[in-house]
Amino acid sequence: MAAHALATVLDPVDPAVRADAKSLAARLVGDTPVEAAVRSMLDDVAHGARIVVLRAEDEVTPAEAAELLGVTRQFVDRLCEDGVLPFRRLPGSRHRRIRVQDVLDVAAEREQRRTGRDALRAALSA
Repeated sequence: MAAHALATVLDPVDPAVRADAKSLAARLVGDTPVEAAVRSMLDDVAHGARIVVLRAEDEVTPAEAAELLGVTRQFVDRLCEDGVLPFRRLPGSRHRRIRVQDVLDVAAEREQRRTGRDALRAALSA
């Protein structure tokens, strides 16, 4: 299996990067899910947004997991300690690593709960 770079940086402030992203997005005319996802990412870069693409099997630090979830690192530590968010410790260290897929699973669960709460509130206030 070929090794992959963990990150590739495209500077959305660079006008050449933005122009290339806009040009490539315009060339994607199909409506497959892959084309739609790539076109959306390229459109975001063309408009100056920073995009991060991670593989599900990649690992992140608790601080990076917190950024992905939109919570504090301390909250991620609590999720790890409570067994909600699986992690591994680096050998001979107290440092944790968390799989991106596990972070995405927790994010989806949190969103599902939030949606359920909103629906319940709407039903109660009606």
